[in-house]
Amino acid sequence: MVGTRSDTVEDHAVVSLVQALGRYGLDVATHEEADELVIEVAGCRLAVEARSVVTTAEATELAKRWRRRPTPVIVVADRIAEPGREVLAAAGVNYFDRRGPLRVIAPPLIIDADVPAPGERSAPNPPLSSQVAKEVAIACLLAPDEAHGVREVATFLDRAPSAVSKAMAELRSEGLLTSRNEPLVPDLFHELVSVWRVRRYPLREEPSTLATNNPLAGDLGLADPAERPGWAMTDTVAAGALGMPVVARGDYPPDFYVPSQAALDRARRILVDAAPSESRACTVAVAPVRVACLRRSVPPTGARTPWPLANHIVVALDIAQDKARGLEILDGWNPTEVSRAW
Repeated sequence: MVGTRSDTVEDHAVVSLVQALGRYGLDVATHEEADELVIEVAGCRLAVEARSVVTTAEATELAKRWRRRPTPVIVVADRIAEPGREVLAAAGVNYFDRRGPLRVIAPPLIIDADVPAPGERSAPNPPLSSQVAKEVAIACLLAPDEAHGVREVATFLDRAPSAVSKAMAELRSEGLLTSRNEPLVPDLFHELVSVWRVRRYPLREEPSTLATNNPLAGDLGLADPAERPGWAMTDTVAAGALGMPVVARGDYPPDFYVPSQAALDRARRILVDAAPSESRACTVAVAPVRVACLRRSVPPTGARTPWPLANHIVVALDIAQDKARGLEILDGWNPTEVSRAW
């Protein structure tokens, strides 16, 4: 093999690659040459590099290493990050992402296709089905270029290390985290988008951040937003405060997450639900994950809102729910303070 990987990873890679090529009526022979696994198909020889997961950074390194290699290489992995596939293709490195994408450019053999999966795996508990798993994913996406330790993430999330460890193991088994718990970007973000569910309630009034004897003061948590749970602004107004290229008028009603069902009930009772025919002053929703209301940030200097913000991954997940323009907005946001994870 081109790199050093376990026999199990290599065996699975070869079997899946042979099956994928077989769908096109191609016979494949395999043998080892100088500690490399080589396949021969349609008169072409390809050295196989088997990986569990290939991040964009790893794809960039592999592309540099193999750009001028005499024997063409094909990378086979459970998951290859979409930008990573683009990097490999630009460098002339072949790949097979076992979820489907197969690219072999080795004339006379040319394949660029999405191979149908041989069968769906039974998954009674999808990896992002629990709140802890979603929170672990968000924590890792906040620093997508770094490895993440169990205790570090557990402390950040205020979760039991055992629960965080279990969630990380499940995400690794799905190829969404590397062995060092680095997130596969943008795959993990897009998986989160698909399971992000929010029910918002429009209210007649927006709470005040200044009023004394505020009956919602205990829920708002304005004193220490980074450490204490409380209301967190999200979606359009928060996106604008973070610098995302959203278009909204100055009095656009804000959207908030609240930390519990009890906090939601109090907000609806005190600020009153807006009727369908009324203009809303704001919306509230119970946060899909605790961390949305636990680790908040103060608005950047110059922002037109005094409210603590949900972290940028949570805000991005809400923006991405807009099927018309959400991903376009995120694609146009190139922040300097944080790393892109979408």
